[in-house]
Amino acid sequence: MATPRLKSPQLSMEEAAAQLPEQPHGNCVTWATIQAARKVVNGDPNVFWTPVLRDVDRRLGLTSGVKSLDLKLENSQYTGSFKIRGLVNQMRHLPQDVLDGPRHVVTMSGGNYGRSFSFLLCKQNGLKATVVMPEFAPLDRVKLIESYGAVVERVPNSEIQSTVDRHVTEDKMFYLHPFDDHEIISGHASCGMEILDDCPGVEVVVVCCGGGGILSGVAAAVKQATLVPGKPMYGRDIHVYGVEPEGAPKMHQSLQDGRPAKCLNAKSIAAGLSPPMAGDLTFEHVQTFVEDIVLVTDDELVQAMRALYACGQVVEPSGAAAVAALMANKIPDVAGKKVVAVVTGGNVAPAELAKFLAA
Repeated sequence: MATPRLKSPQLSMEEAAAQLPEQPHGNCVTWATIQAARKVVNGDPNVFWTPVLRDVDRRLGLTSGVKSLDLKLENSQYTGSFKIRGLVNQMRHLPQDVLDGPRHVVTMSGGNYGRSFSFLLCKQNGLKATVVMPEFAPLDRVKLIESYGAVVERVPNSEIQSTVDRHVTEDKMFYLHPFDDHEIISGHASCGMEILDDCPGVEVVVVCCGGGGILSGVAAAVKQATLVPGKPMYGRDIHVYGVEPEGAPKMHQSLQDGRPAKCLNAKSIAAGLSPPMAGDLTFEHVQTFVEDIVLVTDDELVQAMRALYACGQVVEPSGAAAVAALMANKIPDVAGKKVVAVVTGGNVAPAELAKFLAA
Protein backbone atom coordinates (compact mmCIF):
# COMPACT_ATOMS: atom_id res chain seq x y z
CA MET A 1 0.00 0.00 0.00
CA ALA A 2 1.47 3.36 -1.00
CA THR A 3 2.23 5.85 1.75
CA PRO A 4 -0.49 8.59 1.69
CA ARG A 5 0.68 12.03 0.59
CA LEU A 6 -0.14 15.07 2.67
CA LYS A 7 -2.21 17.90 1.26
CA SER A 8 -0.25 21.07 1.91
CA PRO A 9 3.43 21.99 2.43
CA GLN A 10 2.28 24.63 4.92
CA LEU A 11 1.13 22.11 7.55
CA SER A 12 2.90 21.58 10.86
CA MET A 13 4.08 18.12 11.95
CA GLU A 14 0.99 17.77 14.16
CA GLU A 15 -1.41 18.84 11.39
CA ALA A 16 0.34 16.53 8.96
CA ALA A 17 -0.01 13.60 11.36
CA ALA A 18 -3.74 14.27 11.70
CA GLN A 19 -4.22 13.74 7.96
CA LEU A 20 -2.69 10.27 7.90
CA PRO A 21 -4.75 7.13 8.61
CA GLU A 22 -4.17 5.78 12.09
CA GLN A 23 -2.91 2.44 10.79
CA PRO A 24 -1.81 2.75 7.14
CA HIS A 25 0.47 -0.29 7.30
CA GLY A 26 -1.09 -3.06 9.37
CA ASN A 27 0.50 -3.20 12.82
CA CYS A 28 3.37 -0.85 11.95
CA VAL A 29 3.96 2.37 13.85
CA THR A 30 2.18 5.38 12.39
CA TRP A 31 3.38 8.87 11.53
CA ALA A 32 1.42 10.15 14.53
CA THR A 33 3.09 7.76 16.99
CA ILE A 34 6.50 8.55 15.48
CA GLN A 35 5.95 12.28 16.06
CA ALA A 36 4.64 11.72 19.59
CA ALA A 37 7.69 9.61 20.42
CA ARG A 38 10.02 12.18 18.91
CA LYS A 39 8.72 14.76 21.38
CA VAL A 40 9.45 12.37 24.24
CA VAL A 41 12.95 11.63 22.92
CA ASN A 42 13.77 15.28 22.23
CA GLY A 43 12.62 16.25 25.72
CA ASP A 44 14.76 13.70 27.55
CA PRO A 45 18.21 14.86 28.71
CA ASN A 46 19.62 11.35 28.36
CA VAL A 47 19.24 11.37 24.56
CA PHE A 48 21.37 13.44 22.18
CA TRP A 49 20.70 14.61 18.66
CA THR A 50 23.76 12.82 17.36
CA PRO A 51 26.18 14.36 14.84
CA VAL A 52 26.78 13.38 11.23
CA LEU A 53 30.26 12.72 9.86
CA ARG A 54 30.08 13.85 6.24
CA ASP A 55 31.61 12.71 2.96
CA VAL A 56 33.63 9.80 4.30
CA ASP A 57 33.42 7.57 1.22
CA ARG A 58 37.00 8.28 0.12
CA ARG A 59 38.37 7.95 3.64
CA LEU A 60 36.72 4.53 3.92
CA GLY A 61 38.00 3.46 0.51
CA LEU A 62 34.56 2.85 -1.02
CA THR A 63 34.66 1.70 -4.64
CA SER A 64 30.91 1.68 -5.35
CA GLY A 65 30.84 5.21 -6.79
CA VAL A 66 28.44 6.77 -4.26
CA LYS A 67 27.89 10.49 -4.62
CA SER A 68 28.46 10.88 -0.90
CA LEU A 69 28.47 8.80 2.27
CA ASP A 70 27.52 10.36 5.59
CA LEU A 71 27.67 8.55 8.94
CA LYS A 72 24.99 9.04 11.60
CA LEU A 73 27.01 8.65 14.80
CA GLU A 74 24.79 6.91 17.34
CA ASN A 75 27.97 5.69 19.03
CA SER A 76 28.14 9.20 20.52
CA GLN A 77 25.00 8.70 22.63
CA TYR A 78 25.59 8.96 26.39
CA THR A 79 25.10 5.22 26.88
CA GLY A 80 27.14 4.43 23.78
CA SER A 81 24.37 3.35 21.40
CA PHE A 82 21.00 4.18 19.86
CA LYS A 83 19.15 2.01 22.38
CA ILE A 84 18.45 4.90 24.75
CA ARG A 85 16.09 6.44 22.14
CA GLY A 86 13.53 3.66 22.26
CA LEU A 87 13.94 3.03 25.96
CA VAL A 88 12.99 6.55 27.06
CA ASN A 89 9.78 6.17 25.05
CA GLN A 90 9.13 2.76 26.60
CA MET A 91 9.62 4.31 30.05
CA ARG A 92 6.85 6.79 29.29
CA HIS A 93 4.43 3.87 28.86
CA LEU A 94 5.38 1.67 31.85
CA PRO A 95 2.45 0.55 34.06
CA GLN A 96 2.06 2.25 37.41
CA ASP A 97 2.90 -0.84 39.48
CA VAL A 98 6.33 -0.89 37.81
CA LEU A 99 6.93 2.86 38.17
CA ASP A 100 5.99 2.70 41.85
CA GLY A 101 8.69 0.13 42.48
CA PRO A 102 7.25 -3.15 43.78
CA ARG A 103 7.24 -5.01 40.48
CA HIS A 104 10.51 -6.28 39.01
CA VAL A 105 11.30 -5.63 35.32
CA VAL A 106 13.07 -8.16 33.08
CA THR A 107 14.57 -7.97 29.61
CA MET A 108 17.05 -9.77 27.36
CA SER A 109 20.08 -8.16 25.75
CA GLY A 110 23.40 -8.77 24.08
CA GLY A 111 24.74 -5.69 25.82
CA ASN A 112 23.65 -2.30 24.49
CA TYR A 113 19.97 -2.43 25.39
CA GLY A 114 20.93 -3.90 28.76
CA ARG A 115 23.26 -0.98 29.43
CA SER A 116 20.61 1.66 28.64
CA PHE A 117 17.97 -0.40 30.46
CA SER A 118 20.02 -0.70 33.64
CA PHE A 119 21.15 2.95 33.50
CA LEU A 120 17.68 4.38 33.01
CA LEU A 121 15.59 2.01 35.13
CA CYS A 122 17.95 1.18 37.98
CA LYS A 123 20.49 3.98 38.33
CA GLN A 124 18.23 6.88 37.46
CA ASN A 125 14.82 5.65 38.63
CA GLY A 126 15.63 3.14 41.37
CA LEU A 127 13.65 0.28 39.85
CA LYS A 128 14.47 -3.41 40.28
CA ALA A 129 15.52 -5.11 37.06
CA THR A 130 17.07 -8.24 35.59
CA VAL A 131 18.89 -8.56 32.26
CA VAL A 132 19.11 -12.03 30.67
CA MET A 133 22.21 -12.16 28.46
CA PRO A 134 23.80 -14.77 26.17
CA GLU A 135 26.81 -16.60 27.53
CA PHE A 136 29.00 -15.13 24.78
CA ALA A 137 28.22 -11.51 25.72
CA PRO A 138 31.45 -9.61 26.57
CA LEU A 139 32.22 -9.65 30.28
CA ASP A 140 32.96 -5.93 30.34
CA ARG A 141 29.36 -5.28 29.28
CA VAL A 142 28.05 -7.61 31.98
CA LYS A 143 30.03 -5.75 34.65
CA LEU A 144 28.92 -2.34 33.38
CA ILE A 145 25.25 -3.36 33.41
CA GLU A 146 25.63 -4.73 36.94
CA SER A 147 27.35 -1.51 38.04
CA TYR A 148 24.18 0.43 37.22
CA GLY A 149 22.13 -1.84 39.49
CA ALA A 150 20.54 -4.57 37.38
CA VAL A 151 20.93 -8.28 38.05
CA VAL A 152 22.51 -10.12 35.10
CA GLU A 153 21.82 -13.76 34.25
CA ARG A 154 23.98 -15.34 31.54
CA VAL A 155 22.46 -18.34 29.77
CA PRO A 156 22.92 -20.21 26.47
CA ASN A 157 21.46 -18.30 23.53
CA SER A 158 18.85 -21.03 23.05
CA GLU A 159 17.55 -20.51 26.61
CA ILE A 160 17.25 -16.70 26.67
CA GLN A 161 13.55 -16.46 25.80
CA SER A 162 12.54 -19.36 28.04
CA THR A 163 14.41 -17.75 30.95
CA VAL A 164 12.59 -14.46 30.41
CA ASP A 165 9.27 -16.32 30.11
CA ARG A 166 9.94 -18.13 33.38
CA HIS A 167 10.54 -14.83 35.20
CA VAL A 168 7.32 -13.41 33.79
CA THR A 169 5.22 -16.49 34.63
CA GLU A 170 6.70 -17.61 37.93
CA ASP A 171 8.12 -14.38 39.37
CA LYS A 172 5.47 -12.03 37.92
CA MET A 173 8.11 -9.74 36.41
CA PHE A 174 7.16 -7.17 33.80
CA TYR A 175 8.81 -7.89 30.43
CA LEU A 176 10.24 -4.90 28.59
CA HIS A 177 11.04 -6.16 25.09
CA PRO A 178 14.36 -4.92 23.66
CA PHE A 179 13.13 -4.62 20.06
CA ASP A 180 9.67 -6.08 19.29
CA ASP A 181 7.62 -3.26 20.75
CA HIS A 182 5.68 -0.31 19.30
CA GLU A 183 7.08 2.20 21.79
CA ILE A 184 10.68 1.23 21.21
CA ILE A 185 10.31 1.28 17.43
CA SER A 186 8.62 4.69 17.58
CA GLY A 187 11.44 5.99 19.77
CA HIS A 188 14.10 4.68 17.41
CA ALA A 189 12.29 6.40 14.54
CA SER A 190 13.64 9.69 15.92
CA CYS A 191 17.01 8.66 14.48
CA GLY A 192 15.42 8.47 11.03
CA MET A 193 13.83 11.89 11.44
CA GLU A 194 17.19 13.40 12.38
CA ILE A 195 18.71 11.86 9.25
CA LEU A 196 16.05 13.58 7.14
CA ASP A 197 16.72 16.89 8.88
CA ASP A 198 20.51 16.69 8.70
CA CYS A 199 20.99 14.97 5.34
CA PRO A 200 18.58 16.56 2.83
CA GLY A 201 18.35 14.65 -0.41
CA VAL A 202 19.41 11.32 1.09
CA GLU A 203 18.55 8.48 -1.27
CA VAL A 204 19.80 5.34 0.51
CA VAL A 205 19.90 4.58 4.25
CA VAL A 206 21.78 1.55 5.60
CA VAL A 207 21.13 0.25 9.13
CA CYS A 208 22.24 -2.81 11.07
CA CYS A 209 19.68 -5.42 12.10
CA GLY A 210 19.73 -7.44 15.30
CA GLY A 211 16.17 -7.91 16.47
CA GLY A 212 15.20 -5.19 14.00
CA GLY A 213 14.15 -2.34 16.30
CA ILE A 214 16.41 0.42 14.96
CA LEU A 215 15.95 -0.76 11.37
CA SER A 216 12.17 -0.77 11.78
CA GLY A 217 12.09 2.68 13.36
CA VAL A 218 14.40 4.37 10.88
CA ALA A 219 12.70 2.75 7.89
CA ALA A 220 9.19 3.61 9.13
CA ALA A 221 10.24 7.22 9.67
CA VAL A 222 11.92 7.86 6.33
CA LYS A 223 9.27 6.00 4.32
CA GLN A 224 6.35 7.77 6.05
CA ALA A 225 7.93 11.21 6.21
CA THR A 226 5.97 12.59 3.29
CA LEU A 227 6.31 16.14 4.59
CA VAL A 228 8.94 17.89 6.67
CA PRO A 229 8.11 21.60 7.14
CA GLY A 230 10.65 23.80 5.39
CA LYS A 231 12.35 20.82 3.73
CA PRO A 232 11.94 19.07 0.37
CA MET A 233 9.46 16.20 0.05
CA TYR A 234 10.70 12.88 1.35
CA GLY A 235 9.53 9.31 1.49
CA ARG A 236 8.94 7.20 -1.56
CA ASP A 237 12.32 7.54 -3.21
CA ILE A 238 14.47 6.63 -0.18
CA HIS A 239 15.69 3.03 -0.14
CA VAL A 240 16.47 1.37 3.18
CA TYR A 241 18.66 -1.72 3.63
CA GLY A 242 19.32 -3.78 6.74
CA VAL A 243 22.58 -5.59 7.53
CA GLU A 244 23.03 -8.77 9.58
CA PRO A 245 26.02 -11.01 10.37
CA GLU A 246 26.26 -14.21 8.33
CA GLY A 247 26.39 -16.10 11.62
CA ALA A 248 23.08 -14.65 12.85
CA PRO A 249 20.83 -14.20 9.78
CA LYS A 250 17.47 -14.03 11.56
CA MET A 251 15.71 -11.35 9.50
CA HIS A 252 17.31 -12.49 6.26
CA GLN A 253 15.92 -15.98 6.88
CA SER A 254 12.59 -14.51 7.94
CA LEU A 255 12.17 -12.79 4.59
CA GLN A 256 12.96 -16.05 2.81
CA ASP A 257 10.52 -18.02 4.98
CA GLY A 258 7.77 -15.41 4.98
CA ARG A 259 7.57 -15.49 8.78
CA PRO A 260 9.79 -14.57 11.75
CA ALA A 261 12.68 -17.03 12.06
CA LYS A 262 14.68 -18.26 15.04
CA CYS A 263 18.46 -18.42 15.22
CA LEU A 264 19.25 -20.32 18.39
CA ASN A 265 22.85 -21.13 17.45
CA ALA A 266 24.00 -17.68 16.40
CA LYS A 267 27.75 -17.26 16.16
CA SER A 268 29.25 -13.85 15.46
CA ILE A 269 31.57 -11.29 16.99
CA ALA A 270 28.56 -8.94 16.77
CA ALA A 271 26.80 -10.04 19.98
CA GLY A 272 24.36 -7.14 19.70
CA LEU A 273 23.14 -8.45 16.35
CA SER A 274 22.64 -12.03 17.57
CA PRO A 275 19.35 -12.35 19.45
CA PRO A 276 17.72 -15.78 19.24
CA MET A 277 14.89 -14.67 16.97
CA ALA A 278 13.44 -11.97 14.77
CA GLY A 279 10.43 -10.18 16.21
CA ASP A 280 6.90 -10.51 14.86
CA LEU A 281 6.45 -6.75 14.84
CA THR A 282 9.87 -5.92 13.47
CA PHE A 283 9.45 -8.52 10.75
CA GLU A 284 6.26 -6.79 9.64
CA HIS A 285 8.07 -3.43 9.56
CA VAL A 286 10.92 -4.90 7.52
CA GLN A 287 8.49 -6.48 5.07
CA THR A 288 6.69 -3.17 4.70
CA PHE A 289 9.48 -0.58 4.67
CA VAL A 290 12.84 -2.25 3.92
CA GLU A 291 14.17 -3.14 0.47
CA ASP A 292 16.32 -6.07 1.57
CA ILE A 293 18.58 -7.57 4.24
CA VAL A 294 22.21 -8.24 3.29
CA LEU A 295 24.76 -10.34 5.19
CA VAL A 296 28.33 -9.54 6.20
CA THR A 297 31.11 -11.73 7.55
CA ASP A 298 32.90 -11.23 10.85
CA ASP A 299 36.04 -10.36 8.89
CA GLU A 300 34.14 -7.63 7.04
CA LEU A 301 32.94 -6.27 10.37
CA VAL A 302 36.52 -6.09 11.62
CA GLN A 303 37.67 -4.34 8.43
CA ALA A 304 34.94 -1.76 8.91
CA MET A 305 35.92 -1.24 12.57
CA ARG A 306 39.50 -0.56 11.48
CA ALA A 307 38.43 1.87 8.78
CA LEU A 308 36.16 3.72 11.18
CA TYR A 309 38.91 3.89 13.77
CA ALA A 310 41.13 5.52 11.15
CA CYS A 311 38.35 8.12 10.80
CA GLY A 312 38.47 8.79 14.55
CA GLN A 313 35.50 6.60 15.53
CA VAL A 314 35.49 3.89 18.19
CA VAL A 315 32.85 1.42 17.00
CA GLU A 316 31.87 -2.03 18.23
CA PRO A 317 31.36 -4.91 15.74
CA SER A 318 27.56 -4.52 15.70
CA GLY A 319 27.83 -0.78 15.19
CA ALA A 320 30.06 -1.23 12.14
CA ALA A 321 27.67 -3.49 10.20
CA ALA A 322 26.20 -0.84 7.88
CA VAL A 323 29.64 0.45 6.94
CA ALA A 324 30.89 -3.12 6.47
CA ALA A 325 28.16 -3.81 3.91
CA LEU A 326 29.03 -0.66 1.97
CA MET A 327 32.76 -1.36 2.03
CA ALA A 328 32.09 -4.89 0.74
CA ASN A 329 29.86 -3.54 -2.07
CA LYS A 330 26.85 -5.49 -0.81
CA ILE A 331 24.33 -2.64 -1.00
CA PRO A 332 22.90 -2.47 -4.53
CA ASP A 333 22.35 0.56 -6.74
CA VAL A 334 24.25 3.18 -4.73
CA ALA A 335 26.38 4.61 -7.56
CA GLY A 336 25.84 8.35 -7.88
CA LYS A 337 23.57 8.46 -4.82
CA LYS A 338 23.63 10.17 -1.45
CA VAL A 339 23.97 7.46 1.18
CA VAL A 340 23.69 7.53 4.98
CA ALA A 341 24.97 4.67 7.16
CA VAL A 342 23.95 4.50 10.81
CA VAL A 343 26.86 3.73 13.15
CA THR A 344 24.79 2.25 15.93
CA GLY A 345 27.17 1.74 18.85
CA GLY A 346 30.62 2.15 20.30
CA ASN A 347 30.48 -0.04 23.42
CA VAL A 348 33.71 -1.94 23.05
CA ALA A 349 36.32 -2.34 25.79
CA PRO A 350 39.85 -1.06 25.07
CA ALA A 351 41.34 -4.56 25.22
CA GLU A 352 38.66 -5.95 22.90
CA LEU A 353 39.12 -3.06 20.47
CA ALA A 354 42.89 -3.54 20.46
CA LYS A 355 42.40 -7.21 19.60
CA PHE A 356 40.23 -6.38 16.63
CA LEU A 357 42.51 -3.63 15.38
CA ALA A 358 45.54 -5.92 15.58
CA ALA A 359 43.88 -8.95 13.99
